[in-house]
Amino acid sequence: MTSLADDPFTWRRAELLQRILDSLPDPLFVKDRSHRWVAVNEGYCKLVGYPRDELIGKDDRGFWPAEQVEVFWEHDDLVVNTGEPDENQEVVTGGDRIERTMWTRKYPIRDDAGQVVGLCGIITDITNMKGKLVAAERLEAENRAQLGIIEAQRTLLEKLAVPVVRIWQGVLLLPLVGALNQERAAQVTESVLAAISDATARFVIIDVTGVPLIDTMAAEALLRTVQAAALLGCESVLVGMGPAAAQTLVGLDVDLGRITTRGSLEHGLEYALGRLSYRIVAARRRDTSGKR
Repeated sequence: MTSLADDPFTWRRAELLQRILDSLPDPLFVKDRSHRWVAVNEGYCKLVGYPRDELIGKDDRGFWPAEQVEVFWEHDDLVVNTGEPDENQEVVTGGDRIERTMWTRKYPIRDDAGQVVGLCGIITDITNMKGKLVAAERLEAENRAQLGIIEAQRTLLEKLAVPVVRIWQGVLLLPLVGALNQERAAQVTESVLAAISDATARFVIIDVTGVPLIDTMAAEALLRTVQAAALLGCESVLVGMGPAAAQTLVGLDVDLGRITTRGSLEHGLEYALGRLSYRIVAARRRDTSGKR
């Protein structure tokens, strides 16, 4: 087998070849099968921190940390033994003692008989790219965390927007505040049904005092909620309906005949408790005058 270092024909135009190699911005080296440098370009000399004359004919030992040499040679051997190219991301400590992340590609070199006599390696410094990638991954992780927080906040706001409160055994209160659009109407129905199921409620008092406008969409949403609650054995009591809302519903010809309505929350609660066989009585004022 012919050695690269001993083949005079391979390097008969060494000066021209060296100029070509030195014109390449990336560090480049050529090794024989024993890991000895046969040729290096100026970029590689700068990376190692030694002139070309001190590198040619020597191997990596003494120029790189031992643990890095072990990685280099493992991939060198892979190329010369298999005859296949290899690429690897490596941490390299250069002559300036600064650690860099490198992308190294190694290619087999063959003689006229097709035998692998060495390898050529090209190194690209990807430290900045790696740093940007790590920063991008960190930013992506932070964005995912932020999205998780936003989603949790959205869920909390949805719950706050549709609060269902247990005010008595078997009695729930749904105080609605703000406009009822299609999305919120669906949330109302979902929250009410879940609360009815959890509390085994028999009555849900829907207080619309805080709803500024009850139009056809809002009325139909209320009807759907009432009908769904009835399927779970829960009666709905609509309270807080103002004169303007009542006139609007009459004008819209919305059938509210199947819904129990009361003028205020107090009257709605009184109705529900009465149906549950509770009786509300006024508390007797305690006499503090000392008279008998």
